[in-house]
Amino acid sequence: MKFGLIKLHSFAKINLGLHIVGKRTDGYHEIRTLYQTIMLHDNLEISIKAGSGLEFNCNLVELRDENNLVVRAIEAVRNRKGVKTGFSVQLQKQIPMGSGLGGGSSNAAVTIMALDYLLNLKMSKQEWFEIGEELGADVPFFFLGGRAIGLGRGSEVYSLQDHLPSYLLIVISAFPIATVEAYRQASLRLTSQDNKSKIPAFCPAVIDNIESGKDLENHFESVVFKNHPSLKQIKKRLLQNGATKAGLTGSGSAIVGFFDSKRDLRQAQMALRNKDIQLITTRTTTRKQYQDSLVQCFQQETN
Repeated sequence: MKFGLIKLHSFAKINLGLHIVGKRTDGYHEIRTLYQTIMLHDNLEISIKAGSGLEFNCNLVELRDENNLVVRAIEAVRNRKGVKTGFSVQLQKQIPMGSGLGGGSSNAAVTIMALDYLLNLKMSKQEWFEIGEELGADVPFFFLGGRAIGLGRGSEVYSLQDHLPSYLLIVISAFPIATVEAYRQASLRLTSQDNKSKIPAFCPAVIDNIESGKDLENHFESVVFKNHPSLKQIKKRLLQNGATKAGLTGSGSAIVGFFDSKRDLRQAQMALRNKDIQLITTRTTTRKQYQDSLVQCFQQETN
């Protein structure tokens, strides 16, 4: 029997602009977005154990059930590859839930890659992407990392050229935002039935905005800010305190501010400090940094 252990970082992402194009015939929303990985991460440890059971532990009680994306990812790989191995899993969450930072999707993607390494399944990248897309629209992006464009539901991803790291101040409010509800409300206000490609209109405009330091254009803001005016004020305060740009990431509730220097970031951090919000300082990662930092420890032996 094989015995093994793998420890990994499961990194978060932000959205550098997000457009909701329309409602698809399959019931999902058609979007255009730019994904970017950041250094904020969860810690995941998976080890092989005797038998065929699955033992899952997490520092957050609300994630200790079969609906956790780590557990679902393991079961998806088991079913696809006929794996009978038992596993013991430890997940240490640091990425806030319901924040739009992609923590659950990242956990799922990293789990798929971890099992491939640990069990030497020799899965193709296509298999990774097929399993990932079934688990969530953001999951496939985390097989790439760095900066990428997301099309369709967001699961069709294409790598873009990396840029120099940006310093980030992420503001987390006390309330999470449910993605499904955010999409429902945004759909009522912003979308129409339309299967035409908006790629030519989206890509140059959003990339130009990013490069010129203009706002991060996220269609969810019109809905989320109406329901949660405090988030609009946080964005305003970030810009007033030195952020070159700021905005909602994903469907929220995290607001991200970009800064030219650590000094500017620290000053904003002091100005925004408040007991009702959580402030996270981090930076963006290149694709190589992301991929090089995923695996922290890998041990395998056969008896």
